[in-house]
Amino acid sequence: MELSKLSFGLAVAASFICGAVAMSLFQSTPQQPQTYQQQFVEEQIAQAPEPQAITVAPVINKQVVEVNSDSSVADSKSELEQQIAELKLQVENQQAVIASYRSSAIPPQQIDSHLDELYTLLEEQSRDEAWAYQVETAMSDFLIMADLPVQPQLSVSTCKSSVCQFKLLQPEDVDDLPSHYWRNMTDKMMEQSWWKQFKFTSTTSSDDSLTIIASTQ
Repeated sequence: MELSKLSFGLAVAASFICGAVAMSLFQSTPQQPQTYQQQFVEEQIAQAPEPQAITVAPVINKQVVEVNSDSSVADSKSELEQQIAELKLQVENQQAVIASYRSSAIPPQQIDSHLDELYTLLEEQSRDEAWAYQVETAMSDFLIMADLPVQPQLSVSTCKSSVCQFKLLQPEDVDDLPSHYWRNMTDKMMEQSWWKQFKFTSTTSSDDSLTIIASTQ
């Protein structure tokens, strides 16, 4: 009898232990996948790269630089166009001077005789007061306004009706004139509109003087 009670007690204890173990297994089994999933998500979060910052400012700065660059190119183009226009004007002026030289060119063998004729005309011609005064005044104004390094002394200024003679001297208070002074001065003079009416000009220069005779014929 006592053995039966002991066996019954052991059976109850064994059943209780088995139930506890089964209950424990039942409660832990569904939690394992959830724990593994959570660990996987945490690892993925840890391995994920840092989010990139949105860089708006460099793009804006680049656009500003491109705008400034376009503006600089436009300014440079405008300056170049202006320089080209100035060079074209200089070329046209030089061509006019060359044309003036060519139109007044006379074969060497005729120069002396032509000069003699001009000096004869200068003595014999009557004076066209309006024209003569206009040319003589233009020469005086040119010497004042031509921006010459030294202003020469106009000792002779005589015009008749088609012929003029001018003689320029080195100023008394100047020891030496700059190099090529007379040549540079006559080049500037022949660029003047009032001078282009002359078809023949002859110049004779020394270190301290320049004589010019010009004719519209």
